[in-house]
Amino acid sequence: MEYLFETADRNYEDFASGRVLYNARGTTAFPVRLASEIAQLCIGVLESRGASGPYSVYDPCCGGAYLLTVIGLLHGGRMNRIYASDSNPDVLGIAGKNLSLLTSEGLGGRRAELNKLIELYGKLSHRDAVASADRLGGLLAGSSIESVETFAADITRPGQVQELCRDLNLVITDLPYGDIASWTGDSADPVNDLFELAYERMEPSRSVLAIIADKSRKLKHDKFKRLQSARIGKRVFGIFEPIR
Repeated sequence: MEYLFETADRNYEDFASGRVLYNARGTTAFPVRLASEIAQLCIGVLESRGASGPYSVYDPCCGGAYLLTVIGLLHGGRMNRIYASDSNPDVLGIAGKNLSLLTSEGLGGRRAELNKLIELYGKLSHRDAVASADRLGGLLAGSSIESVETFAADITRPGQVQELCRDLNLVITDLPYGDIASWTGDSADPVNDLFELAYERMEPSRSVLAIIADKSRKLKHDKFKRLQSARIGKRVFGIFEPIR
């Protein structure tokens, strides 16, 4: 894959899961460079359609909200509302903690936790984490994020998704796969359910859907036009716009 925005392979250790961002057991992190690239590709599509930000963003399979937190930190100046849901209520507590890092209050609370660990154990890793928190705090200066909502919902059961989660500009998710994270429930076609859910909640002519999945997944739907796609290692991603 050729990167158009994240052209330099930078050091992203400040975003390492378990450093400042919280680690949710049983979920996966996501490559920071790829997350930023996909977010910027989506923003580019929205801008080309005349849809200027800030944008409302939703991840319906958020896990510990690592993906949302990363793009919120890096591109929070282009976003105003963030929604996160998952069918596993056990991970939503971590999702809420991670998304709280998109506020100065939440990041300050995390910094206090890390300083307490320094007092207790005096580990260099905790001091490095505080330094990372300080650098991440610098990213919040230009943020326009006004609200964050997390809730339990199964995308294969659309009635569970809150009505507040409508008129979305960007729906982005990394579909569960592999040995660490996998689908739950008995839906015959959860990917189709995701497309249907997104279609009903996306803002007409001002929205895009980005799906990252295992390379074996077929990402297509009659109600969406595929704008871009690429394969990255074991992953594939596609960017789609709803057909109205």
